[in-house]
Amino acid sequence: MRNSRWFSFTAVALLALLSVRAAGAQVKAGQRELVGTVRDPLGAALEGVTVEIPGQSTRTNARGAFQLFTAAFDTVTITIRVIGYTELSALLTARERQWDTVLVQLERTAQPLKSVTVKENPNRRANSLREFDERRARGNGVFVTRSEIVARGATRLGDVVRNMRGVNVVRGRVRFVSQTGSRGTLCQPDVWLDGARARGMEVDDILASDVEAMELYANFSSVPFEFSSRGASAIPCGTIVIWTRISNGKSP
Repeated sequence: MRNSRWFSFTAVALLALLSVRAAGAQVKAGQRELVGTVRDPLGAALEGVTVEIPGQSTRTNARGAFQLFTAAFDTVTITIRVIGYTELSALLTARERQWDTVLVQLERTAQPLKSVTVKENPNRRANSLREFDERRARGNGVFVTRSEIVARGATRLGDVVRNMRGVNVVRGRVRFVSQTGSRGTLCQPDVWLDGARARGMEVDDILASDVEAMELYANFSSVPFEFSSRGASAIPCGTIVIWTRISNGKSP
């Protein structure tokens, strides 16, 4: 293996280029394979990261890995982005007519927003929580109330659901266990926040102290119609619905 070459493209993101070919890769004549891995600052794999080159894009899998194919040219611009992390764009140069394996470490970043004034309609929230109670009475999912969150004494939502059946929490990411035959695999549920789908959101992105109630539907077939991802390109393995609290100046 050749020596690693590190380049600092931004103050908070590093990209390493290693001359390592992926084993067993099937590359067509006239094509070059471009593979790599994207990780967070702690070294954990980042799933669902968008990786783009001109004319192509893909997303990283559960291992943070991606694969693209290019024509036989010697330079290409790669762009890597995901919500909550600093976007990275870099020019890659082929060596000996092949691309190096791309190893990327992204740093978390805050996204500045313009000042806004949000006025909550208390009647709408009351209706939402009443509907929560109605769905809870039907018993098609797992329901967590504010009193249960307080009783667990957890600061992270992932800790609230950690020991629930069919739930697996890995590095703060909540995943459902999907059974395929006799084997169980982990899949990423959709997350809905106050009635709106929150794309790319993880459960631990919000503090337990800010949550009034939660709904967990581990199977797609059990997800209520109002929380189904209509028009999505892939059917999710399930859904987590989070309802935030209305502050009244009291605690907990």
